[in-house]
Amino acid sequence: MVSMEYIKGRKGFTLIEMIIAVALLAVAGTVAVRLFIHAHVSNRLAADIDRSVFHGSAWIEKIKASPEDWIGGDPSALESVVSVSDAGSYVIYYDDGWQPLSGIRDPEREAAYAMHIGLYSVPGSDGLWAIDLRSFKIKPYPLRQKPYEEIYAVSAMLNTVREVVEP
Repeated sequence: MVSMEYIKGRKGFTLIEMIIAVALLAVAGTVAVRLFIHAHVSNRLAADIDRSVFHGSAWIEKIKASPEDWIGGDPSALESVVSVSDAGSYVIYYDDGWQPLSGIRDPEREAAYAMHIGLYSVPGSDGLWAIDLRSFKIKPYPLRQKPYEEIYAVSAMLNTVREVVEP
């Protein structure tokens, strides 16, 4: 039997106390690291939204400035970073610093972001077009699984009739 004087007189920690302390520190450290990563991802997402709004607004203004190049023409002749995917559907790829990439062969490997622009004629109206712009992160954010996560989406209207109609 261990006497009470032996227990009161000892100094230091037992092995069990040390294991429990290390386990508690490991759990607390894991929680702290996950919170840090979550804050980093949220910060990155906010910056990506900001950049996406900036670039998306610029592309919409370019389309509105010269709609004939986008609707019936080939905007890739004017803008080398624009890829034509279908009639009225365009893609612009960006690197990790939101710099546009031209002549990209493998977007899954080379690009970090993609901006899809769709132009659609509004049925029943003459010369009215809808612009649908969506920005995507190609590779998933940390702690998220899905690639091609949508960052930002905006729609705008484009009137290609340039003449002024008197009331």
